[in-house]
Amino acid sequence: MSPADKEKAQTFFKYGNEAALKDNFDYAIQMYREACKLSPDSLSFRQALRGIERRKFGNEPGKVGMFAGARNPTIRMRARSARGKGNWTHALEICEEAFANNPWDVAAAREAAEAAEGLGFHELAQWLMESVYTQANDAEFFKHIAHVHQLNNAWAKAIAAWERVKKINPNDDEASRQINSIAASATIHRSGLSDSLNQRLTAAGKSGPEAEADELAELKQPQLSPEERCKKEIQEDPTHIGPYLQLAEIHKGRNDLDEAEKLLATGLKAVPDDPSLKREYADVQMSRIKRAIASWQRKVKERPDDDAARAKVAQLETMLADYEIKEFRRRSEQEPTNMNIQYELGVRLARIGNHKDAIAAFQQARSSTSLRVQALLQAGLSFEAEGAMKLAERQFQEALKSADAADPALLNTLNYRLGRVNEAMGNNSAAEDYYNEVAANDYGYLDVAQRLRGLS
Repeated sequence: MSPADKEKAQTFFKYGNEAALKDNFDYAIQMYREACKLSPDSLSFRQALRGIERRKFGNEPGKVGMFAGARNPTIRMRARSARGKGNWTHALEICEEAFANNPWDVAAAREAAEAAEGLGFHELAQWLMESVYTQANDAEFFKHIAHVHQLNNAWAKAIAAWERVKKINPNDDEASRQINSIAASATIHRSGLSDSLNQRLTAAGKSGPEAEADELAELKQPQLSPEERCKKEIQEDPTHIGPYLQLAEIHKGRNDLDEAEKLLATGLKAVPDDPSLKREYADVQMSRIKRAIASWQRKVKERPDDDAARAKVAQLETMLADYEIKEFRRRSEQEPTNMNIQYELGVRLARIGNHKDAIAAFQQARSSTSLRVQALLQAGLSFEAEGAMKLAERQFQEALKSADAADPALLNTLNYRLGRVNEAMGNNSAAEDYYNEVAANDYGYLDVAQRLRGLS
């Protein structure tokens, strides 16, 4: 991959991360897929893509619709055809179409793994198979994953896969032969693969047949679950960031935010200045506060006269606003060129009525092509709230020039706001023109019909 493509891939990946933080699933998926096209062997890009695809379905395979899954057989046939012609990279890209419909598609994972193997991306092939491990239930899948594990010299995992084959089909003679063969292969490669084990055995005073027996016993240990693996890695090296983040995602997928918070707090004690841990910890804390707000709001709805519940909601909303503003200010200091952070900071400042600082944030964010229209709209709303109608009009007009003509909701919003500020400035003729633009699209939009009657 050329340096230019590498830079483009990282840019797409960054955009994907930013969209994922805002739960903009479709845009995040689009950006991650573009990054994968440019860097097909990148495991981190592929993991991020699958993660956001699964979040879109609430991390629940049962939420995949029948019709979404029904489209995948045709897609897999196209991938198989591309693979048969040796177009491995194209086959991988086609498989991603299937994962967009069903991120747990076992058959698509096998197709993608074979394409990855054809490209020599053995680690990627292994991850593709492992990513659907818990959904698989047929012997052929476990035979395939055993083969992929062998390509990666993951002998213990290969043995565990053949053990699953034996469990599914006790009469499969091949399984026993393969287990013995893999154990022998592991012994042959002992010098390259089991140095640390040999050192432990030597230190324990074991050698010869006794050492070989212990090594084979270790190879046959059952495969660890992703959660167990993360815990083991944290225990072995508390300063390694990856396992904390991966395990936190597992907890979040179960909606166990309290456990995620405790885990990330532990990580921050071990590595206090890591930006990824800080960001993830803050996201979890904000999610916990939002969950508490939602819980108290339900109580208020059930008991409208409960003043204490309403006071608790107000207290938590203030707490959330303060926390978010503090966190987004911190992020903006860490990443001053990240306009998405500036925009999010502006939204939160405007929400608490600090329009002066919000306008400053929006004026920075509008330098981003993707954020320009929304930043101008929000800046206009803040100027309007401050009573600076002429400046508000200018923001709305600039936004209208750059707005997508195929987005009627946005056009209605901008024309309506322009009508309001012109009406406030006494420019009734201009206000009427803007209101008419809205009415032509949606006569029932807010109070536009009433305002037109008032002006006429």
